[in-house]
Amino acid sequence: MKKLIGFLIIFSLAGLCANAQSAFDKKIAAAVQELECTVPDQEVPVTLNAKLLAEQDSMAVIVKVKMAAGWHIYQYVPSTMPYIPIEHILRLPEGLEPVGKWGTSKPSPSANDPGVLIYENEAVFIHKLFRKTKTTGTIQTGLYYQTCDLRQCLPPVEKVFDLPNL
Repeated sequence: MKKLIGFLIIFSLAGLCANAQSAFDKKIAAAVQELECTVPDQEVPVTLNAKLLAEQDSMAVIVKVKMAAGWHIYQYVPSTMPYIPIEHILRLPEGLEPVGKWGTSKPSPSANDPGVLIYENEAVFIHKLFRKTKTTGTIQTGLYYQTCDLRQCLPPVEKVFDLPNL
């Protein structure tokens, strides 16, 4: 009987943790929808914005990217290709710990370069964090990326946001 009660308690706690996590995931999804980027154009073909979301000891860094029509950034580039894939930027103050890896939008295969994966129109990147201790300091996040269209590639850009720790 004790084993059954213990199992029920563990099962209930696991369910509560899963519900809490799914509730936080729903908040993240809503924050992604609300996060606005400046409208890109042919002069500035890529725009980014970032946001920090916090709930108790869980946090999420969200980076959203918009690209003008015809422009793209690179998720994956084989070593034989000259393009520069994105690099995620995440610098954390002491007391915050990254959980897992960056969650990313699904990239598309390039129609012109076999083996290359790209983002067009919009991309979203999310990294969850765990707050080990109450801390102050700034979270730095962003992307290092190269953008191209069918005629040209622009020099790589590093865009960093300073997000106040909530």
